[in-house]
Amino acid sequence: MSGDMLPRPENPEGPMPGAPTFRFAAVLATYNVARFLPDLLTSLERQTYPIRRVQLVFVDDGSTDDSYEILRNWAADRTDHVTVVRQENAWVAAARNTGMRLVDAEWVTFADPDDVFDDGYFSEVDKFVDIHGQGTVNLLATHQMRLFESGELRNTHPLRKKFAKGSRVIDLHLEPFIQLAVNSSFFRASDIRSNALEFDGRVRPVFEDAHFIGKYLLRTEAHHLGVLASAKYHYRVRGDGTSLMESHHDKPGKYTDVVEHGLLDLAETAASVGPLPRWLENTLLYDLFWYFKNERAIESRTALAPPNVFDRFHSLVARVRALISDEAVRTFDLMGVETSVRQAVLIGYTGNSERPDVVRLTRVDERTQQIRMSYWFTGDQPEEQWIVDERVVQPLYATVQDYIFYGKAVLRQRHVWLARGIRSRVVLDGQRRAFGTDAMVGPELELTARQLHPLIMDQRGRSLPEWDGLDRSATRWALSGLRRSISTALEKKRLADVALGFRARVRSTRRRFGNAWVFMDRDNQANDNAEHLYRWVRQHHPEINAWFVLTRSSPDWHRLADEGFRLIAHGSEEWRALLLHAAHLVSSHIDAYVVQPLDVRRYGPPKYRFTWLQHGVTNYDISRWINPKPVELLVVVTPQEREAIAGPGPYSFSDREVVLTGFPRHDELLRKRESVAVADRDAILIMPTWRKRLSGRQVKGSNTRAKNPAFLESDYARAWIDLLTSAALHDLAASAGKRIVFMPHPNLEPYLSDFDLPPAVEVRGYAEVNVQDVLARGAAMITDYSSIAFDAAFLDMPLVYFQFDAETFFDGTHVGRRGYFDYGRDGFGRVSRSADEVIDALAVIAESGFTSEPQFTVRSAEAFVTRDELNCQRVFDAMQGMDSGRRIRKSLAKGAMSDEE
Repeated sequence: MSGDMLPRPENPEGPMPGAPTFRFAAVLATYNVARFLPDLLTSLERQTYPIRRVQLVFVDDGSTDDSYEILRNWAADRTDHVTVVRQENAWVAAARNTGMRLVDAEWVTFADPDDVFDDGYFSEVDKFVDIHGQGTVNLLATHQMRLFESGELRNTHPLRKKFAKGSRVIDLHLEPFIQLAVNSSFFRASDIRSNALEFDGRVRPVFEDAHFIGKYLLRTEAHHLGVLASAKYHYRVRGDGTSLMESHHDKPGKYTDVVEHGLLDLAETAASVGPLPRWLENTLLYDLFWYFKNERAIESRTALAPPNVFDRFHSLVARVRALISDEAVRTFDLMGVETSVRQAVLIGYTGNSERPDVVRLTRVDERTQQIRMSYWFTGDQPEEQWIVDERVVQPLYATVQDYIFYGKAVLRQRHVWLARGIRSRVVLDGQRRAFGTDAMVGPELELTARQLHPLIMDQRGRSLPEWDGLDRSATRWALSGLRRSISTALEKKRLADVALGFRARVRSTRRRFGNAWVFMDRDNQANDNAEHLYRWVRQHHPEINAWFVLTRSSPDWHRLADEGFRLIAHGSEEWRALLLHAAHLVSSHIDAYVVQPLDVRRYGPPKYRFTWLQHGVTNYDISRWINPKPVELLVVVTPQEREAIAGPGPYSFSDREVVLTGFPRHDELLRKRESVAVADRDAILIMPTWRKRLSGRQVKGSNTRAKNPAFLESDYARAWIDLLTSAALHDLAASAGKRIVFMPHPNLEPYLSDFDLPPAVEVRGYAEVNVQDVLARGAAMITDYSSIAFDAAFLDMPLVYFQFDAETFFDGTHVGRRGYFDYGRDGFGRVSRSADEVIDALAVIAESGFTSEPQFTVRSAEAFVTRDELNCQRVFDAMQGMDSGRRIRKSLAKGAMSDEE
């Protein structure tokens, strides 16, 4: 230990033998927390318990900011109960162990210096100890609240359930709750010393708290936990992602040392004397489940997990899992665990090829009279035999969905569509398997029409009455009677829903919206695939009752109204009535407000079928985002994209949903491109996408974000500024007779005034120009990861990928992760890491007369097989085929029609 220690009058070398001087001690390991210390120290000064009766031991772990000086100054006139020491940086475990050697108290807690104590914190602990401290309790858990940047406190910790019944003593043998954080725990200091307990510095970057608590309980053979609902500990949630809990997912030790020296050590220690106690199984499962839950999250920093540790991670998890009972995995309920995660931990590490006991009926499509069966398995796919009405049948459609965790398909799920029959059976690997649903599990070995009925009714939901005979006067009479009997706001809301139900079903509304096809891109923006498909349908199939949805405030509203679009204002009462009568909902987007527009609890499940036209070609793995969506038809552009989504892999879709048609907007894009002479294709397009991590803080009460003050210092800003201001780029463009057109992502536009761009750079915003007109005149494109690169390649426009941050782009802050598409192997242009490399690649393009290199032209031809201006026709045919259960597709070579069952 080096550095200074403030003088302490009594026993500077450590606690004296005999009775401790203090009842409570707090050990705080500090490292670069100067900005948070004022809040902590103020909370100590505000304690209702005499703070001089609390021993405070601060151990500065080699901070490089002002943390040590702040603590020295604060402790200067508090030397009777405050100790501040400094040591070279050795990690939080070593700092806590240093502090523990100086503790002279009955109870000790290891608080974090960026957190805050509630004013009555130590008073509430003192009261509890007075009542229960002389009994069998030797571990206390205080109530951890989450403190956000806004100052708001939220009771949202996943383990808050143990405080639901107030302050009490819990017998962990009867209620196997868990305590994982030492910052909101109190331990008997004598028990720590008598058992020679220390924090294990190998357990890092996380779990050292849970490991210490687990060792403490095992060595003291304690099983009573005191929970203090009234003692509030304010745990700070840093919004900038700098806390250890927010920034550890890229550390190799998270996947090796934590599992080996933390989880496995606890499991093997307990197993050496008998079966693991359930509280310990729950402790281990809580941490294990988070590994897997984070991998299933749409946005998760586990995307940064280093692949070189994956094999070691899975090997260690298997050893931990072997010591945990199956019952513990099945019954764990201390937090929400999705079925795939529970199944992965339950059967994914047995070392055997696991087969299901039950095949589940997961969907019934009444219109097509088809049913979907699903089952979990590991290893190779089982041999299947499907028997419908005593006849062996082949699946109509099928796929295998892989649940990939840290580079390994730990769990697999088979989805099979069959024609619905009177009686169905299934044989897997020579054994008959039972059928079940989420609400019903075998032992039925046959699926009968009678069993299907409850599921069908459940999927339909509760439908509103069909008031076919009501006219407007009858509606007004019925509603007037209801209005006279209501009083509360809730009742008024319910009345509004009922009123909509009446109005939606009167004859005039049904005549107007019956069997409608509803098209929309974004709620506030058009000019994407849905707009182009709507226009084609109105021109070629006027018999279709087509409508286009858009907010009235959208800049596209008047443009489309002038063209004659049948517009419905998004969010209006007409819009709700339209959706209640729609046969199809078609959108280029798949956000929740698109696919779940109406509250199912009020309006019942939708009757329309949802077609996702996509906004851009899917080249990342976005399965975590779209698998739960109610997609009936998914439009794709390339054979490679189709195979990645419909074939075996992370997606839940099959050929039934995924159809290779091409994008509707590509028909018009191709026409516009061909209308521009080669000599007039004079623009070098620079079109970057955004980095979510660079977004500024959200303005309270709005969807807007303040500018990020650190933006200009980011690698992103410097890279694009270097390129846009490069003299070499401007010289190349001038010598080739080309313009430089910069189309920034909308999130980038607020920062353009800081770029100081040369006058020769033409800036175009997506809101002010039609991007297809810009693409039509493109001579070459420079982008990074934007899906608009596929539009350029579709036009055989030469491309350069500027990927200066390839190592960090897939950091989990975006929806997508690395997928089937590799830019070096599959891309349509050179991949460059610097502005100089971009200009060199552009020079090669210019030397060839702004044509792509041969290998990229070949890749483009293999990918874009729908350059025939028939994309709208194919999408329309596929939508019509949904209701009949037949996929009607066009031959991409000849345009001939063919039916496929």
